[in-house]
Amino acid sequence: MRDEGFTLVEVLAALLIFSFAIIGLTRAGTESVRAVSVLKDKSYAGIVADNQLIRSRITPLEVGVKTGEESVSGKRYDWRLETSKTESEGFYKLEVSVHDAESDQLILSRTAFRTDSAI
Repeated sequence: MRDEGFTLVEVLAALLIFSFAIIGLTRAGTESVRAVSVLKDKSYAGIVADNQLIRSRITPLEVGVKTGEESVSGKRYDWRLETSKTESEGFYKLEVSVHDAESDQLILSRTAFRTDSAI
């Protein structure tokens, strides 16, 4: 008997292996797209946080909490800046947190320190 071609079992095994490879590649691509979206949100939230820390340096120092909303590239972010005294005289702690305005999920927070002297 002469073998010409593949048997049905060989073809089915090849299809099974190929389907697992395609599923893995599709999942990897989906995770990559999701990771890029998360990194984009963190980058934009970092811009919002940095803006608030810079604004706090060029305005008179006020102990307390300030909140607001800022848009970056069409997406809205809520921010909260808390300024508090530290144990050191004339030294203040600034904590800014940025949330997604739609889901209210915390994206990032940053901490900075400032003296009460003017720039």
